Amino acid sequence: MNLFVQAIYLASGLSLTYIFLLYRSNPLRRLPASRVTISFVVGMLAVIPVLLIKRALPLPEGPSLFTSFVSAGMIEEGVKFALMAVTIWRFPFPDLAEPLDVAIYFGILGVGFGIYEDFSYLFSGTYSVWKAGDIGQFHRALQVLVMARAFPGHILFDSLAGFLVGHARFRADNGARVWWITCAFLLAVALHGSFNLIAVHGGSIPLLTYVAVLVGAFLHLRRRALESSPFSATIAYIKGEKHDWRYQQAPEEYLFADGFSWPGSPKGGMYELFPLTLSLVILYPLLVATVYMLERAALWLTRL
Repeated sequence: MNLFVQAIYLASGLSLTYIFLLYRSNPLRRLPASRVTISFVVGMLAVIPVLLIKRALPLPEGPSLFTSFVSAGMIEEGVKFALMAVTIWRFPFPDLAEPLDVAIYFGILGVGFGIYEDFSYLFSGTYSVWKAGDIGQFHRALQVLVMARAFPGHILFDSLAGFLVGHARFRADNGARVWWITCAFLLAVALHGSFNLIAVHGGSIPLLTYVAVLVGAFLHLRRRALESSPFSATIAYIKGEKHDWRYQQAPEEYLFADGFSWPGSPKGGMYELFPLTLSLVILYPLLVATVYMLERAALWLTRL
């Protein structure tokens, strides 16, 4: 039990920091806490269908081009996209009001998936050594695994793809929607597969460089999204400044959207200090344990 809980906290530390930064990446508003929570939990639950699909298909094991882009990239991103389509895509206005919202929600979904994946690697990768009682070897194995899992992956794959999904979500032309979603999926698969290949064959420095490039791409797309944000246009409209209003809803509807507090600071949310501490201490371990039990049950059912 001690190893189980330790793996939970080690897997969550950096990833919850990434969530906090992503959650606050929109300086104009804070997304509703309930929708953020749904995105995160759905990301964790996505591990189960991924596991079942991989067990059902005769997929090769070991690091290779196929496993990076198909076993990991296509299957994992395919499940995440499918779950995004039945959750985030269906969020109503104003919970989902612009493409940047989709990028943030989808990135948080990716973190949920990544956190549980990190926990699984940490727990399974150290359990045999811990059970054997070799404390020195256990700490060495744990250190290697923690360092290997510290690089942000899923949050970047899915938040970057989320910008393209966001463009699809706010278009009326179904043909254009299919095009943007297809491009988003292929982008997520390409980013995911490349990340895995570099992690296995490139080492820490190339991987860190790759992550830095993806972060730079996210910041660039974020800046462009803020420039065309309906909330920026709403502020310009109220101030009487020149603006190009091309949004479906009226400015007043954006003005009273949840989390938009102009001219004050954006409202806080669930990821402020006290709720974050509470989730780490009590709620998060229970959530991971629940998903772990569901995963074990799914594995047991496949053996029947």
